[in-house]
Amino acid sequence: MNNTTRAAIATAAIGALLIPLAGCGNTTTSSGKTELTVWSWDASIDRAAKNFMKANPDITVKVSNVGSTEETYTALNNAAQAGNGLPDVTLIEYLAIPQFVHSGTLMDLSKIYDTVKLKDTFTPGTWSSVNINGGLYAMPADSGPMAYFYDKDVFDKAGISEPPTTWDEFYEDAKKIRATGSYITSDSGDAGLFNAMMWAMGGHAYKLNDEKLTINITKDKGAQRFMDLWQKMRDEDLIDVHTKTWTDDWMKSLGDSSIASLISGAWMANNLLQGVPQATGKFRVALLPTIDGTPINGEYGGSGLAITKKIPDGKLDAAKKFVEYVTTNDEGIDARVSNGSFPATTKTLNQKDFLAKTTLRNADGSDNEFFGGQKYNEVFSQAAKDVTGKWEFLPFEPYARSIYNDNMGSFFSGKETFKAAADKWQKALKLYAEDQGFIIH
Repeated sequence: MNNTTRAAIATAAIGALLIPLAGCGNTTTSSGKTELTVWSWDASIDRAAKNFMKANPDITVKVSNVGSTEETYTALNNAAQAGNGLPDVTLIEYLAIPQFVHSGTLMDLSKIYDTVKLKDTFTPGTWSSVNINGGLYAMPADSGPMAYFYDKDVFDKAGISEPPTTWDEFYEDAKKIRATGSYITSDSGDAGLFNAMMWAMGGHAYKLNDEKLTINITKDKGAQRFMDLWQKMRDEDLIDVHTKTWTDDWMKSLGDSSIASLISGAWMANNLLQGVPQATGKFRVALLPTIDGTPINGEYGGSGLAITKKIPDGKLDAAKKFVEYVTTNDEGIDARVSNGSFPATTKTLNQKDFLAKTTLRNADGSDNEFFGGQKYNEVFSQAAKDVTGKWEFLPFEPYARSIYNDNMGSFFSGKETFKAAADKWQKALKLYAEDQGFIIH
């Protein structure tokens, strides 16, 4: 696959929306400081940058929010295609890294960092997500090990004393909870959840080796396990397939106990606090159920900091220092974790103060025992350790997710089986991959 074809992948995958781009041609400011441009939709990166500049007065970091994750990727693609306007550093979700590796936008950081020393710094799931075809294309900035968030009041009402530890128990609990009038969980068509559940159930549906791409959803063991479970629960009306995630109705349903639990990344803790404050004290967290009790988990979300390939030589040392500060320095990590991000470093996950936390932070800075005084980070920390590193995202993952409901929607509406819908999605993905120059293997 030539560079032109690879660059075209990002164009087709994201679309042609044009966004004004911040130029980054100047290496230094008028005062002689090295000036870095950074793109981030997450405000905590800006807070970390301010702390960094205090410790590094010779470097100015200009953080810009160019929009949502999708808009950021469109802007990156537009700048790469134009040949100018790329930031020096950008926040990027793990799911999107392969796309921009294959379009030639991101620098291989193994050329400037000692990857042998760094490997044990980060959790297995995040480290795996930034290492592609032997190169390191971002430094893990946060993570999303999957966890189980459940409404203890509903579980108590249903006579369930402990959260499920296996998917068989989850199914049995779902029947008891449905008898109370609630649903154990909801899913109206979430591509991120589908991939995360494949990962957590031991799957590895995608494999890229140079130009050869494997897409094997319909035969992947993790996908099969998830689809069998969801099909059975859909058929028996045990999951809410109508309430869309992140809508006001979804938040209301979590708050009034219509939906009794959710499967998500550890970062969901602060989102629940902000979106469902009326549920304070009712929710608890647990490890995600497993197949047979053997620890295994996947990641749902998370992002890293990448340096763009065309960064001017005069800025590279400053960019290296900034990325290292945000992702490995205690002060830089705390600037993000204290504002809701979930860490990707093993050191942070093992710190006594972190593990002992029982409160979340309200918008006004006050403490809130949302999880009823539970030491929730003990659960999240173990969840991160249980993640298997055997997972790859598609080299056009944002596009793949954008057409998920076009194909899978027929399952959630009850028109066909999950596996039949998945077969349609897989065929669409293979056709798209071939159009982009990949050889389907």
